[in-house]
Amino acid sequence: MKEWYKGSLSFKRDGKPIPVTFVKVDGVDGIDAASRAELIFHRTCEVGADVVLRPRKDLFIKQKYFPKLPDHIEIRRKGVSCVCYDRFEPLKDWADKLKLPLRTPDDRLQDFWRTSIGDLIRGVRSIHAKGFFHGGLHKQSSFVFFHDKLKVINVEGSLADLSPSDQVEKKKKDLMQLRMMLDVLLERFLGSEYSWEECSSFLKFFDQAVCLDYADCVEKLASHPFVLSSEERMGMFARYHRTWDKVATNKAVEKALRSSDFDRFKSWNSTEVLGSMDNFIKKSYDSHYGNYSGEVVDLLSFLRNLNNHYHQLKAFSVNVVDVDRGVQKLFPGFLELLYRHLEKL
Repeated sequence: MKEWYKGSLSFKRDGKPIPVTFVKVDGVDGIDAASRAELIFHRTCEVGADVVLRPRKDLFIKQKYFPKLPDHIEIRRKGVSCVCYDRFEPLKDWADKLKLPLRTPDDRLQDFWRTSIGDLIRGVRSIHAKGFFHGGLHKQSSFVFFHDKLKVINVEGSLADLSPSDQVEKKKKDLMQLRMMLDVLLERFLGSEYSWEECSSFLKFFDQAVCLDYADCVEKLASHPFVLSSEERMGMFARYHRTWDKVATNKAVEKALRSSDFDRFKSWNSTEVLGSMDNFIKKSYDSHYGNYSGEVVDLLSFLRNLNNHYHQLKAFSVNVVDVDRGVQKLFPGFLELLYRHLEKL
């Protein structure tokens, strides 16, 4: 059976019908469907986060007719318990129509999805801050589009009666279930053989993040380069360069950059790479030519200088998106590696 039904809701006999979607609720674990629908309604309302779609009411629909079901099936005779929301479009249907590509032709995350994924991570944190957990974020049916915004529905779990350790476990499980949903969504958009280094780095980072304290875990996920703007991404090179420049962290940064993970960025300024640089990037390189070796730490210095040239010297007639695009083309995955190795310093 379907999990949701389109319909309308009227609060007066002659009132104007409001377009809504009824989300069917089943009974589970000894809780009947009507009680569960009421529970979901109240807890979802209590969250009050922007990323959570506020329901209108819970109700039992007696008149719903299911002609394809046998007469003896109870649901045909009695109806269904539902949570009623303003009319939305399920994520699955929206994704099936591929209304908005996930990545740009030059292999970057579309701004809509970048913002939406970041908002979802912060939204899950808001659910937890209100004393709840979701428990079903691995299901695409938990996500809908309302006014072209990606929203979460049907918050059900409570943290109130759990021990501190169990609370943390439930919170981190929500985050890992969100990762599962994103992985499935990416495969649907891009195909089972999709290869996208920046995206893979982001999904793998969930495994690293869940080993941290919960607060750090959420913050690191929401600040991952994959979900940042071009302005924010380029600014990270300056921040990591400052980390390298500090006496307290210099040795740790240099040790990380010497690890085998960065081997492919050694000799980063080869003749081939220099010949592939866009004009505005090459101009920045040439202005500091004598200062760069092929060491990875000098690549970090170069990208810091490139960011400074754009923002401070106004050296190029390009926007920051072009700068970020050029860096990703030349050094794919470099910023993500820096994030994985240096963010903890």
